[in-house]
Amino acid sequence: MFATIIRIFVTTIEYGKANLLANWSIVDILRMTRNVFLILINGYSPIIPLVMIAFIFYWVKNKKWPEMIFLFSILIPFFLTAKFWYGGLYGRYSSFIGYGLALLVGLILNKKVYWLIIISIFVVFIPTLIAYQQIPYPQIQKQLIEQIKLSKNDVIVLSDYQRPQLTYTNGLYINGDQNEQKNIENKIHKALQDKQRVFISEQAITFPYFQYDGQQIHIISKGDKNKAVIKKFLKNKKLILVSENKAFPFLNIYQFF
Repeated sequence: MFATIIRIFVTTIEYGKANLLANWSIVDILRMTRNVFLILINGYSPIIPLVMIAFIFYWVKNKKWPEMIFLFSILIPFFLTAKFWYGGLYGRYSSFIGYGLALLVGLILNKKVYWLIIISIFVVFIPTLIAYQQIPYPQIQKQLIEQIKLSKNDVIVLSDYQRPQLTYTNGLYINGDQNEQKNIENKIHKALQDKQRVFISEQAITFPYFQYDGQQIHIISKGDKNKAVIKKFLKNKKLILVSENKAFPFLNIYQFF
């Protein structure tokens, strides 16, 4: 039992050295800072970062070191976790700092400022509430796939972001891994040679850009679609639009010809 605990502890330290303590270039630090602010702004309220900065200035000015230690005991682990970015960001990552923020906001003595912050948090969640009253986008995508009458001999290429809700035995999922990408391209090429029908979703075409995360496009996937991982492979391929919902162009389905 004790040996197992020691091994877990050593493994944790080694993992920390290899991941948390690595990659501390200026670009990495700026990326982490960006992620922190995006999480705070979108997960809570645009006012929250201002509140934290105000507390830092106040505590430094008045040399309230125990309070500073408390704040940084929350901020440092949160900042470190911002090195790792993936879909489903706000709900999971924002929970790392939620308890500390609640205590911090509770320290605000000015009632007007306090209620302004509370109300701003509710306002930020209104667009999310509205978005999640609509039909789930994976369900819309599934309906579009059903329109092409996918058979077990057909191949469909989807984005890894679509995998949890749209799993097919004949599905290929682009995830950004170079080896897997080459394997997918080879399978597409072979299927076309064997005269099989091959379909591809819009999100697979643009991966890792313009990917739905829940009911909204993931905030940092709004990049240059011309840099999509499968862009070069598709350069000499002909795609025909076979299933669409004009209200949701990022859910279009194409067929290789």
